[in-house]
Amino acid sequence: MKEPIRIDLLEKYIKGDCTEAEIALIKQWYLSFEHEDDHVSALSSAREKELEEQIYFNIIANLDLADAQSDTEKPANVIAFRKWYAIAAAAVVVLTLSVVAVIYTKKTDTQQLAVSPVNDVRLFNVTNSTPHIYKVTLPDSSSVWLHPSAKISYPDVFAAGSRQVTISGVCFFEVTKNPKRPFIISSRSLVTKVWGTSFLVRDDERSNVADVSVLTGKVSVSVKPVGKNSGISAKLTKDEVMIYPHQKAVYLNDKHTLTSQVVEEGAAVKQYRRVHLVFDNKPLCNIIPVLDSAFNVNISVSNEKLNHYILNADFEGFNLPDVLDAIKKSLNVDYTIENNHIELK
Repeated sequence: MKEPIRIDLLEKYIKGDCTEAEIALIKQWYLSFEHEDDHVSALSSAREKELEEQIYFNIIANLDLADAQSDTEKPANVIAFRKWYAIAAAAVVVLTLSVVAVIYTKKTDTQQLAVSPVNDVRLFNVTNSTPHIYKVTLPDSSSVWLHPSAKISYPDVFAAGSRQVTISGVCFFEVTKNPKRPFIISSRSLVTKVWGTSFLVRDDERSNVADVSVLTGKVSVSVKPVGKNSGISAKLTKDEVMIYPHQKAVYLNDKHTLTSQVVEEGAAVKQYRRVHLVFDNKPLCNIIPVLDSAFNVNISVSNEKLNHYILNADFEGFNLPDVLDAIKKSLNVDYTIENNHIELK
């Protein structure tokens, strides 16, 4: 019988507070189940998603029931959503770790996650094929939010001298600081080097323009080398453009030019600002204009009745993807996003 893992250790992993030794212990425990029957491999994608949502809402129902016992005067049709959301989210990840995560690692469908062994390193290739923003946590606890159709490739263990990933599409990063191991992002046209910051990279094969916008900290950007001597150095080179908050580096593929520019106030990077918004039994029609202003987006609803949904929420330290995920789960609505336009369904 396998030695069970401590729940408090899993909770630390979810929060990004684990040491490298603890991360290695969790991975060793998780991979010990690789050859066991997960009981879900034969399920369709739709059934897998249904199972995940069922587990989630069972937890929510139990939390609501416990809350109702202490406060029987809550208005009908109001969905309570305060700081317990973070606890519920952690519980969901812990409870679904042996179900949902196993689904994604065992399947070979590159629309979600493919695992490719490279020598002794396992390479993860994640594609966001959903209409939502999808969050990925990297081995060093850095976070990446993949916009629809975006891709990322990363190893299960970063090298000793640097942390290197490859992306395509629109990705926002919050990178864990480690001055001894620079974080390097390779995309179609650009190489972005990071020392601990948050920023947005947009480099899509369908676009002539690639850019990197900084929210916090600083990054250096250079044109991706080609040819035989196309290795990427972890050190700062003279050809790199250094950018800071309220700046972005812009590369034009047809002209082969890389320049730095001032970022306007309504830039896409604003979607990832951490905010503190409180809504006390407010209808969605009153909440949407506040979110539009806070994140420079345009939110609409596909059905007028959604405007009358009531939300009781404390969005402390949330960015736009966090808020959308919270609304999606607490009000049981879906959404699609394209650039700065969001539709709730």
